[in-house]
Amino acid sequence: MIPPAVIILDPVLPLWVIVPVVVAVGYGAWRTYRDCALTARQRWILWSLRMGAVLILAWLLLLARDRSVVVTKEQPVLVVAVDVSASMTDNPGEFKQTRRDRAVAFLGSGGVDSLSDRYRVVRYSVGADLEEGLPEPADIRFNAPRSHLGTCLNRIVERMRAENVAGILLLSDGLDQSGERPTPQSLRVPVFIPELEDEFTATTAVAGDFWVADVSHPKMMAVNWKAGIEVLVRRRGAGAVAFPVHLKQGERVLRTSMAEFAEGEAFKQVTFSVEPVEVGQVLYRVEIVPPVEADAVADNNSKEFLVEVTDPKNKVLYIEGVPRWEFKFLKRALLSERNYQLSAFVRSGNGSFINFDQVSGQAGGEMPVFSAEGLAAYRVIVIGDMEGAALTDDDRRNLRDFVDKGGGLLLVGAGKSYGPQGVMQSTYLQELMPAVSEAGATMKEGRFSVDLTPTGRTHPGLGELAQAGSLPPLLSFWGPVKTGEFSSVLVSVADGSPVVVVRRFGQGRVAMLLSDSLWRWQLGEAEAAAEKSLYSRFVTQVVYWLAPNEKDVEKSSLLQVVTGRTEVELREKVTVGAVFDAKGEAAAGLSCRIKTPDGKMLVFPMLAGALGKDVGLSKPMDGFRSFFTPQEPGQYEVTVATADGTQSASLVLLASEPEHERTGEAINRDYLGELARETGGKRVPWAERTALLKEMPCQTQEFSQVLEHSVWDRWWWIGVLVALFCGEWWWRRKLDLV
Repeated sequence: MIPPAVIILDPVLPLWVIVPVVVAVGYGAWRTYRDCALTARQRWILWSLRMGAVLILAWLLLLARDRSVVVTKEQPVLVVAVDVSASMTDNPGEFKQTRRDRAVAFLGSGGVDSLSDRYRVVRYSVGADLEEGLPEPADIRFNAPRSHLGTCLNRIVERMRAENVAGILLLSDGLDQSGERPTPQSLRVPVFIPELEDEFTATTAVAGDFWVADVSHPKMMAVNWKAGIEVLVRRRGAGAVAFPVHLKQGERVLRTSMAEFAEGEAFKQVTFSVEPVEVGQVLYRVEIVPPVEADAVADNNSKEFLVEVTDPKNKVLYIEGVPRWEFKFLKRALLSERNYQLSAFVRSGNGSFINFDQVSGQAGGEMPVFSAEGLAAYRVIVIGDMEGAALTDDDRRNLRDFVDKGGGLLLVGAGKSYGPQGVMQSTYLQELMPAVSEAGATMKEGRFSVDLTPTGRTHPGLGELAQAGSLPPLLSFWGPVKTGEFSSVLVSVADGSPVVVVRRFGQGRVAMLLSDSLWRWQLGEAEAAAEKSLYSRFVTQVVYWLAPNEKDVEKSSLLQVVTGRTEVELREKVTVGAVFDAKGEAAAGLSCRIKTPDGKMLVFPMLAGALGKDVGLSKPMDGFRSFFTPQEPGQYEVTVATADGTQSASLVLLASEPEHERTGEAINRDYLGELARETGGKRVPWAERTALLKEMPCQTQEFSQVLEHSVWDRWWWIGVLVALFCGEWWWRRKLDLV
């Protein structure tokens, strides 16, 4: 609406000056033309032209402005808030339509869309968090793990505080878990609620249940080494309760701890310390003993897990394809080390393996079976130069599993091993290779300068060699190769081609030598001051890194990934933590990679921060963490790795529908009714939903805006002024006037 305009004057000269001047000029002009020999008509035309120009000049001196007031009306805002928690899919009354069905039907019926004629509609989804916007009604996913209605409604009002909010249309079951009351500001915004469920009489109650959700344990342990076992116990139900949790081996109880649930607590983590006393595969079982009356299902009260227990002595198995200098000197270096117990085998011409014992004697015999039990007796396995046919598919699979469980693998191949038909190019072993051969890779011959890389100078596998000065040259190296994403080059030739590459795989470690002339370092300096040659120090350090003892494992910068639990709920914020005391190694650049159930790869940076109960740690400690929210049910593979890929650690998370939201409870009419009453809104049965839309208030808001613009500075005023002066001059010339 636009009211009549008002003319505002802001004259250059005072009006008491402008008006007398105009009158004086008009009177003088009339007296001049009256004394001339002119007819009355001619006199009036000349005087009118003169006075028109004078009046326009006077108007321009007034600097006139046009002022008007524009009044606009703005539609009120209506907020449509939809509860997307999993409890909306519950149907305790066994109705034809669930709460979800009614909410979707309400949104898709056209009633909400028709409100856009009266309101500016803003949509929000409400669950554990508040999210603006809603997809199409049929595409809304009701899987939020919690219903934080009170918190989300307060946030909505806070976000809309500058708007003319007519009210909030809430589609919810009222099962609020936030416990947050409406703020004074929220109480001024009415909430309108159509009930999504009819009243019914409950006949059954949801039974409580306790179960062993997850057991986190090392895959491989050594005799008389202590290791920690984390047990996650979950429940359905409420109330404080405590019961024993047993760690058993067979029927013998090894340890007992108490799981103490506080009121409303959904899960509890129990820690055991175990120290195996025998070598082999040990079957453990975790068993909970909850109160019978609170546990509806007894079949889920235990979980078994298998652990490989090895001899703490560093047993090394060396398998070589052909007799060569590398076999001779590497075997000699390992036999000189008292901490290692070596079993060495070399393949003969007929395909059988010949065994060399501790004193370098020679005897016939079969190579150890590459079964899980056979490999478990060793800490490190060395694979020499041999073709892929030397090991079967089962052998290679068991070798991969050996490394994944914590074993060490040293690859000292050459042309046979690294070539197209080599054992390193075969199935299963490709997964753990630090580097793979590219097309046309060969063993390059010559004299090549080599040195430790910056990573190699600080890496625990070769750190002591940094004090040896420059390394002797090599006469060969295999290339070109492509290093893996999580691999680190420790030694390289002058052009950057790798010679020693390492990586972690699962809980184990792999080292790869890309030269068949490293043994020549044995022939170099045999200085009196050194007990070992450079080659012996190199070999023993690498093997030592592949199989560290218990004390050094505790001191080493082992990268560990931790989280509160391995079973999470959809749309639940998950904290992924990493414990990494890098010390001499660079801890910067840790990244978290998550493979989703549909195969997508998500990458998040790991930021330094304090870790605590959010990642399952009982005591706070410094570390790194990242966050993500699972949106799809299924298995998520989480890998945390260093920037150079030297170390990585993984775990698997299982995301499922939030069970604790589906409690079997009816909608909370008391909460919904009180919310509507306190805010001045209304709660109505489902049958009255259409009438509710018509009864909601709709009061437009008016805004006034003052507009001003000048009306004197127009080009046509000058045009008229010039026309009047020219007309008067032309008429005067025609009448022969001066």
